[in-house]
Amino acid sequence: MTSEARLGDPGVVVAQISGELDAADDKLHAQLAGVLAGSESNLVVDLTNVTFIDSSVIRALVVAHRTVTDRGGWVRVVYTHHLIGRVIDICGLDDVFPQYASVESAVRGTTATHAHGSNELGGS
Repeated sequence: MTSEARLGDPGVVVAQISGELDAADDKLHAQLAGVLAGSESNLVVDLTNVTFIDSSVIRALVVAHRTVTDRGGWVRVVYTHHLIGRVIDICGLDDVFPQYASVESAVRGTTATHAHGSNELGGS
């Protein structure tokens, strides 16, 4: 389930996600694409109410990251569950998607546990 919230900070949209996210119900990509259909150049993906993710979530985040960075913006991911961090780490994307403990810290750019990296995603 996804809900969208706009903050007082112009150009930032928050996608609040909840539940278990996996390839069997791979709606996240379409949901994030819908959120990004507007003119906002910055995206916060709030996963604090997510209990499970698999690689389909990572794919959706990477696609959103490429879309937003092409606009000159950023994607920041909010999560507190250690398993979400583990999946991001295993995929080698912890520098691209460092942990933010709250939506407010993500908007400010204050990470929870990692040094703020370049957030560059390699590839073609």
